[in-house]
Amino acid sequence: MKIPVKIIEFADGDKKIQEVMIDLIDTIGLDGDPGKKLSSFRKKYFALVKKAQKIMPKDKSKRKTSHFWKIGKLLYDFNKSIENEFEITNYQQAVIRDFGLYESWLPRILKIGEFFTKNDISDNVPFSHYHELIDKIPILEKSSFGKEKKRLLKRAKDDTLPTTKEYRKELNALVKSKKRVSVRRT
Repeated sequence: MKIPVKIIEFADGDKKIQEVMIDLIDTIGLDGDPGKKLSSFRKKYFALVKKAQKIMPKDKSKRKTSHFWKIGKLLYDFNKSIENEFEITNYQQAVIRDFGLYESWLPRILKIGEFFTKNDISDNVPFSHYHELIDKIPILEKSSFGKEKKRLLKRAKDDTLPTTKEYRKELNALVKSKKRVSVRRT
């Protein structure tokens, strides 16, 4: 059974306090000491937040693609480490607040951490290009996705990157051509 936890923030005078909560009813029937488990989770989560705050510049104009990848990788690895034991009931709200992310970007930041390696990322490629490619992951075959990641890096190196809008059109054309090929095969 996963332990449902909620990560909250509240004011105590001039001070903001963050805490992890669990309903008492959810501790019934848990193996081991729920207090120790919660304490361990709390340490893991807030250590993750501190790490992320060191990575991500507060000045949004200084944020680079590599910053988003590092945050995505941290979150992906953290999620994997807790997935069988804890469920953060306000995950999206807590992560957006604690990591200073945009709500609409969170799913893509998680995917960049899952589907890209450090070598797949270049600060010469705007995050918006990766954003477009991430949106096509469910449609592209694994081999096509891998080729597209390499092509994106090569184009950045060769200084031939299209605008985000043009890149979206290219990806849509690639997806259409893949769909036509799969239709012909059936």
